[in-house]
Amino acid sequence: MAQPDVETRLANLEAKDEVREFIALYCATNDRMDSIDVLSGLFAEDAVMRNAAGAYEGRPAIHQYYAKFFDGSVKFSRHHVMNQVITVLEPGVVRHEAYFIAMLGRDGESKMVYGRYDDLIVKQSDGAWRFQEKINDIVAPTSLAAGWADGFGPHVAIAGVR
Repeated sequence: MAQPDVETRLANLEAKDEVREFIALYCATNDRMDSIDVLSGLFAEDAVMRNAAGAYEGRPAIHQYYAKFFDGSVKFSRHHVMNQVITVLEPGVVRHEAYFIAMLGRDGESKMVYGRYDDLIVKQSDGAWRFQEKINDIVAPTSLAAGWADGFGPHVAIAGVR
């Protein structure tokens, strides 16, 4: 297989760096808990988001999901992303895969969620990256009281997750 030319390699590196910044923006916006319009604006108009609560199709449904999630019961939120793999599928289209840990203060409990992101991210005509497909595969939710010393049992993936 032929090695891509220097311009293609540079464009791929730039795309990967932009996507890392985009994911950091997604996490920081989640953690603000009060910027639902900005958060849902990170999704394409016809995006699909899947998580343990279900599938949400289109930006209005995604907005509604986040508005309900951050309805006041969440008092603290911190998302941490690690082991990112960003694959440029074609110019302006990337697959982002990573592990995440989210720490939440919700419903009076300190909670931790371990999971995996599997995202299709596209560069829109306005130059902004947006999620086309966002999969938040929750591997193990727990609280500090329950802990994780005994493990989590078998992993049950979200239907349709690769």
